[in-house]
Amino acid sequence: MSNVFTLCVVREDDKILVQKREKAPFRGYWNAPGGKVEPAETPKEACLREVMEETGLYLNDVKLRGIITVSTSRRSHGTSVLMLFESTDFQGEITGSSEGQIEWVEIDKIYQSKNVPDSFTYLLPYLIETDGLITGKFVYERDKLEVFDVSLQ
Repeated sequence: MSNVFTLCVVREDDKILVQKREKAPFRGYWNAPGGKVEPAETPKEACLREVMEETGLYLNDVKLRGIITVSTSRRSHGTSVLMLFESTDFQGEITGSSEGQIEWVEIDKIYQSKNVPDSFTYLLPYLIETDGLITGKFVYERDKLEVFDVSLQ
């Protein structure tokens, strides 16, 4: 089973594309599209596939923005890797999927919403206000973000 995941911020002007998740983790929360890297797939290929499956959009260009490790304080759960991507160049129409409702949302509303994971709220300024490579870690304790430690390269 893959422990490598993607998350892609798709932007258009002052809005980003978010999905109201139907599955764990973060069920019922708005988050950027993404998912598991499948066997024999690169993270970029997974990002393109996941965005297409979840939103109906084809990304003409995607930029690697960072690598974050995600773990819990319980050792039995291991560590996952989250590959961060960004795109402003896409085509197609939003279709959505069984993964959740898709919507363009103004960036300011993301910061004000209580239905956005803390990790996404904390990451968003790094993704939309900088150009550097983001590295760091998230550590969860019982589904609550306890450590958010990122830096720009």
